[in-house]
Amino acid sequence: MTAGPRFGRHGGRFDPSVRGLRLSRPGRTGWALIGLVVASILIDGARGFAPAFPRGDLLYHWGLTHGILRGEFPPGGPYQGLPAYYPPGFHLLLALISSAASMSVATATLLLGYAWLPVLPLTTFALARYVTGRSDAALLAAALTIFGGAYDLSSDRLWVNSLFLVGHQFYPLFPRDLVFGLLPLAVLAFLRALEGDRGWVWAVLAGGLLGACAVIQVQLLLPIPIALLVVAVATAIIDPSRRRGAALALIVTGGLTALAIAPWLLDTVATIRRNGGVALDSADSLVPARFSLWDYPREFGLFLPLAVIGAGLILIHLRDRDPAVSFIRPRRPDAPLVLIPWFVVPWAMAVFYDPGWPLEDALRPQRLWLLSSQPGAILAAIGLVALAQRVVGLGWHRPRLVRPAIVAVFLLVAVPTVVFTLRLLSQTWLQPQYAHLLLDRDHVPDMASLLGDSGPRSTVLTYEDWSSLVWYETGSWVVAVKPPGYAKLAFDPKIFTGISQETRRGDIARAFRGDPSELVSVADSYGADRILLARRGDEWGVIHQVAAIAAMQLGGMSGPARVVDGNGWDAVALETGGRFVIAPAAVAADRPISLEIRFLGAEANRAVSDRRVRLIAVGAGAERDVGDLVVPATVVDEWQVVRAEIDLQPGERLAIEAVDGVTIQSVLGFVATGPPNGWQTVRTTPDAVVLERIR
Repeated sequence: MTAGPRFGRHGGRFDPSVRGLRLSRPGRTGWALIGLVVASILIDGARGFAPAFPRGDLLYHWGLTHGILRGEFPPGGPYQGLPAYYPPGFHLLLALISSAASMSVATATLLLGYAWLPVLPLTTFALARYVTGRSDAALLAAALTIFGGAYDLSSDRLWVNSLFLVGHQFYPLFPRDLVFGLLPLAVLAFLRALEGDRGWVWAVLAGGLLGACAVIQVQLLLPIPIALLVVAVATAIIDPSRRRGAALALIVTGGLTALAIAPWLLDTVATIRRNGGVALDSADSLVPARFSLWDYPREFGLFLPLAVIGAGLILIHLRDRDPAVSFIRPRRPDAPLVLIPWFVVPWAMAVFYDPGWPLEDALRPQRLWLLSSQPGAILAAIGLVALAQRVVGLGWHRPRLVRPAIVAVFLLVAVPTVVFTLRLLSQTWLQPQYAHLLLDRDHVPDMASLLGDSGPRSTVLTYEDWSSLVWYETGSWVVAVKPPGYAKLAFDPKIFTGISQETRRGDIARAFRGDPSELVSVADSYGADRILLARRGDEWGVIHQVAAIAAMQLGGMSGPARVVDGNGWDAVALETGGRFVIAPAAVAADRPISLEIRFLGAEANRAVSDRRVRLIAVGAGAERDVGDLVVPATVVDEWQVVRAEIDLQPGERLAIEAVDGVTIQSVLGFVATGPPNGWQTVRTTPDAVVLERIR
């Protein structure tokens, strides 16, 4: 005796019976779907099996996650009192995993990433199966979503820069990957809510899922309200008896989504109004993608024509309701209509993009085309299946070649992008690096191990570049950072902390001129309870001058010299005869100083030859040479550190004069010294020393 339904050929079959729930062996489609999931785990997660040293947006997300772990919610930015512009859902999830499993945030990211890899193919299959009524089309849609791409194989169109989900599913996990995995399930739940049978339950599920998406990355929902409204209206027109159910589905789904995002959204709107706007500058390398019509075949490959065919077939089915013509057989003719506005709205916005739009960084064309690629993959699957059956099966009378033809086109769409993405990833994150710092070569400590990453947030005073890593890796507040584009200071520190970004950077420069009293004064001003310094043997790095900040001081730059700005760094470019001057404090100038001067090396692997500079003592009388340096030729080193030993007399400053053109980022100076009055050494490593207040 059995009870309950059987689900046949389109995958696995469940046989509930009086002897218990039994899962039968999957059918052919089920095995293919399992194979697709395994392939996704192995290919998309391949980079995670090798040592990797993440950079970019992930560091920013880790900083916010550490803020939550330290008891701040919603998490703020690197300065005490400065808000962060980002929904907290992703960071809260990472913090919960890290806390529950007693693992680092980096490990939690890796674990969540691998656990999430099966989600997108499975949810895409479920939605595509519902809107097409065909398991073969659904399987193809999932495969195109995971692996399908185009033919611009430059690094600007691969991995995180891809216009398709294929790039974004590769290791590691970012907030958008969670949303892309949940969206098909949310849309499917809404479509089920329109059926009328227990529709409110499905609407609650849809609202909950979309609410979760919103608190993770709300801008990815841009086309969803229009898509759901269109299909709900179509349902009401086609079947007037479902008008009330369609309205209820919209109200419940929209209400729950709004309820989930409202606390963050209202607070953010109030913050933006207080700030007088919001700055969402990305890295300079992320420029709006603009294509001519002749670029479309390379940028969008076969995706675009196949998706257009798929959209046309959906409209034909809505009119004729004949599977023999449309090659789809959905449970309701209006259901697949949801894919068209979901695809068309972001696509049209990308085409008509205007840099003057509000929040234009979030609405750049490449981001919008990425949004359209998710429904576009399902539309392309519909178009490819129909085209193969129409041309190969009916036109050529070769029905046995229909599936091989589909597989051949899929390989043509997928293989180039997957191969070149794997190639790019094999060359990415090979060494620990942040902005201009090579963490091993430059003896940058592991901030979490040295400072700890638990307990209430407090302020750490350290160098400007180290400060960014302190925030990312521990969640501590810092005095000043030079943020890269992805670690956005979206709000003005002057408004929310009372101290401007320029003042903060100037205070860091003042703290690290080598005067213990100035170091303590800055620490007191910002309520810092710890000071972190670099160490070389018995010498401590009490001098650190960022060239671009020092150059703004009176007499800090002369001759042919200019300040240049980079992503997370700035520097001073000197032509022949140009000078950059730093002024160590008098207490540091009466003893030998060991210098580490950071120069810009090869850019984009363009070779640079030897470059010469002179070190000159100036200011106390006649100038005197204190050294000559050669920055060696390189074709691979983006940044080079050259060491020197100098002696300055009280009142003298150090001028670095270019004999050949050079770009200087910073000067780090070490002297033999000890803790300032009122402070004590609490941690020492070969590369760093931590000071705390004596209590």
